[in-house]
Amino acid sequence: AWTAGRFFGGRYDIVPNGVHVPADVPVHAPGRAGRLRIAFVGQAVERKGLPVLLRAFEALREHVDAELVIVGAVADDVEPLLLDDARGITILGRVDDAAKTRVLREADVLCAPSLGGESFGMVLTEAFAQGTPVVASDIAGYRDVVRDGVDGVLVPRADAAALAEALRALALDP
Repeated sequence: AWTAGRFFGGRYDIVPNGVHVPADVPVHAPGRAGRLRIAFVGQAVERKGLPVLLRAFEALREHVDAELVIVGAVADDVEPLLLDDARGITILGRVDDAAKTRVLREADVLCAPSLGGESFGMVLTEAFAQGTPVVASDIAGYRDVVRDGVDGVLVPRADAAALAEALRALALDP
């Protein structure tokens, strides 16, 4: 609305994107299987924050049993971002919608560490539709979707330590 108003004038009502919600939405409790299963959906581009998540995950896995499944980014783009240690990380690359939905449904938490430039957190709503809570950056676009402490946790953007601590807290006290 702000962008449209700035360039074209007038008043705008925003209608959020929709997402299919299945009849049998599970309720997730992070770490319910003894291992915190984290999903990331996005490309390995700067604004999506994957390097921030990788630093957080590298610290997290030293303290709790955790795994990270990356959807969207391909191995050739992710591997240079790793510190030569891919323990607990699975890179699925580009997948179809059914596979993405399955990953979101099986995850304990979707992690969306974007640095900015998100007009709407579509992947956040896709996670919610699968009953999966979200840990996301406290940025415009995501704040419109996640209610901090209610259906997700918002962390300062670009702060790998805060992200790791939020994930650790979920693993220890779902």
